[in-house]
Amino acid sequence: MVLLGVLGSLNVNASTSIEVNGIYYEIVKKAKVATVIKSPKSYENEVVIPKSFSYDGITYSVISIGKKAFAGCDKLTSVTIPNSVTSIGEEAFWYCSGLTSVTIPNSVTSIGYNAFYGCSGLTSVTIPNSVESIGKSAFYGCSGLKSITIPNSVTSIGDNAFAGCSGLTAVTIPNSVTSIGYYTFRDCSGLTTVTIPNSVTSIGYEAFYRCI
Repeated sequence: MVLLGVLGSLNVNASTSIEVNGIYYEIVKKAKVATVIKSPKSYENEVVIPKSFSYDGITYSVISIGKKAFAGCDKLTSVTIPNSVTSIGEEAFWYCSGLTSVTIPNSVTSIGYNAFYGCSGLTSVTIPNSVESIGKSAFYGCSGLKSITIPNSVTSIGDNAFAGCSGLTAVTIPNSVTSIGYYTFRDCSGLTTVTIPNSVTSIGYEAFYRCI
C-alpha cells in the first residue's frame, strides 16, 4: 500500500513530449499545462504560440517557454507569446540572430538567464509591468537593440543583463530597482544617457565599462 502511494504521487507530475501544429511541447496531463520545448528541427520565420491547444481530447494551457526552446534558431524572425505564459526560461532564444520582433505579454514575471543572448536582430523590447526579475545576460550581445523599456515592477537586473548592446543610446532605471549588477551595461558603446533613481544603493563592478 505504501509503494502504491509513492508511485501514485510520482505520476501526478509525469510529463510527455508532443507536437501540435509545428510546435513542440512538454505536457503534464494531470495539471493540463504545457511548456514550449526545443524542436528536432529548427523553428523558422514567424511563430505564434497559442494560449491553449487540444490534444487527445484534453485542453492544455501554455504556461512557459522552456530552457533552450528556440536556441540557435537563426531563421526565426518573429515570436508572439500568449498571456498565459508566466516565465521565459534560460537560453530560450539564445542566438536567434534573425529575431527582429518578440511580444512579451503582461503575464510573464521572469526572464531567465541568457534568454535573448546574441539576438542581434532585435531593435526594441518592451518589458511588461508583470516582470519582476531580468536574469543574468538576458539581453547580452543584442547589438541591434536601440531602445528598452524597464517597468517599475522590476526589482533586480542580473549581471551582464544588457552587456554588448552597442546600439542602445538611452536607459532609464525605474524606482523599483535597488541594485545594478556586475557588467550590466558593459560595452554599450552607444549609450549617451542613463537615468539612475535614488532607490539604487549599489552599482556592480564595471557596470558601465567601455560605455563611451
